[in-house]
Amino acid sequence: MKKRIDLVEKYFYPVTAGIEVNMLETYSVLTKKGWDVHAHTSVDSLTEKNVFKKSESHRGIRIHRKPFGLFGFWPDIDWQHTDIVALHNFNIFPHFLIMLYTLFFKIIGKKHYALVITPHGGYNPEWRVFPFWQATIKRIYHFTVGALMINLSVDGVRAVSEWEKYWMIKRFIRPSIIRVIPNGIESEAYMDVDAKASKEIKDQVKSWGNYLVQIGRIYPIKNYETTIKALSLLSDTSIKFIIVGPVHEDDGYRQSLIQLAKGLKIEDRVIFTGVIKGFDKFYVIKHSLTMVHMAIWESFCNVVHEALSQGKVPIVADNTALPFLIQDNRNGYLVETKDSVALARKIEFLIGKLDSKKIKEMSQNNREEVKKNLWSNVAAGMDKFYNLLTSK
Repeated sequence: MKKRIDLVEKYFYPVTAGIEVNMLETYSVLTKKGWDVHAHTSVDSLTEKNVFKKSESHRGIRIHRKPFGLFGFWPDIDWQHTDIVALHNFNIFPHFLIMLYTLFFKIIGKKHYALVITPHGGYNPEWRVFPFWQATIKRIYHFTVGALMINLSVDGVRAVSEWEKYWMIKRFIRPSIIRVIPNGIESEAYMDVDAKASKEIKDQVKSWGNYLVQIGRIYPIKNYETTIKALSLLSDTSIKFIIVGPVHEDDGYRQSLIQLAKGLKIEDRVIFTGVIKGFDKFYVIKHSLTMVHMAIWESFCNVVHEALSQGKVPIVADNTALPFLIQDNRNGYLVETKDSVALARKIEFLIGKLDSKKIKEMSQNNREEVKKNLWSNVAAGMDKFYNLLTSK
């Protein structure tokens, strides 16, 4: 009989931001390893409510969707017959209720499953992106009741980086339950991207000329404004900045970026493409000058991983988990998060060295290093961890 996993997160496929890609790519591999995977999620996209079917299957994963209300949603889990309940992100609801429910089962001796949390940085987020009142409530909850509930009810925590593990331990989570299993990279990254990309994306890339790229949801935490300001300082005024990703929640931030570019008289050099997937995404990365990623907070960063897979030498912000992924002058470059002048200098330095022996060696090493972290290998680590938890 197959072991069953019930994963819970507000968003899931077809949402394609970092957490959602992580879940889809790993759990679709686990279905092939014999797990019966059920995803419990909302009917919402990042920008719209009630837009998805209430049930469907995708890549072997059975998806169950419900409306997301004030207290989240309650997943339809067969608590007596599931083997793993996997919470992703670290929201107050429904995570707190599920941990409380699990603790009750544990106390009365009726708990028959392992509870796992993968916070994806959600336990120690970038607090500045929340309204003050919300950040205050979440911070108090996370480091008091939230920490207590994790330590009492959770069997395993999957941290996606050493940075995340460090901060969870620092914020009172038991080290013994934490396992670091990083994010991964699609196998498409190592196929013939040039041959498999669509004609439409090839024509689009050709029209852009020389460009920098950043991939991610259009959200203030991604700090696109610093790169836009740096773009205006470059001596080569033909270079463009390509922003790939979905709008998050509302269009206000994207509109502010458009206004910033207009004010700097570079609006024709800042291009929003929306979501680009699969081979087309890797084609866009491969043919860029480099990826610039100046986010103010990351728990890992899938897209920088993707840039490394295409032999890029990224320039990233020197904060949170990014310096764990990019070591300055070894596989990329670090710049202070909001320093657009330093960023412009580093971009021009890198562009001037693209044909140098050092950059070519960095490029080749980056591509080989990331190959170890294909999603299939990451999923194998999760499979081993989950089997260990269910054998206790």
